[in-house]
Amino acid sequence: MLSLLTASTLLGAGCATVTGESTQRVSIVAVDAADRPVPMRCRVVNGAAEYFGDAPMHDVMVRRSASNLEIECRRGALVARGTAISRGGVASALQAVLPGGTALMAIDHLTGYHYAYPAEIRVRIGEHLVFDRSGPRGPLQADTGSHP
Repeated sequence: MLSLLTASTLLGAGCATVTGESTQRVSIVAVDAADRPVPMRCRVVNGAAEYFGDAPMHDVMVRRSASNLEIECRRGALVARGTAISRGGVASALQAVLPGGTALMAIDHLTGYHYAYPAEIRVRIGEHLVFDRSGPRGPLQADTGSHP
């Protein structure tokens, strides 16, 4: 009976560690100044793992983490870099008031299940772009930092 109560509390509180997935799909494309895809060798790193592949990298399964996803693609002297901001889901008021809700939110944070990255990342040669899934959507969904 206690295990049934514990399971229903975890699910009811929306604990992502129980209801979510530890990985998510991310696609990485390296582009030139004209926004044309360029084949490049890429290294993708977060606090949980390191991945290597050739761009375009479609549907790469990356482990969720509270740390940002750092992307660096190279081809000879050409370099394209990007940072995908790790964003957590919004905790509901219900999670905070349910028994154990705060503890479950802490578990989600520590395991990384609570976090997600943008699904598509397009790094541009010669730039270091910042991708944030909470920002406005656009063709590149990136901030070059050059805004006044």
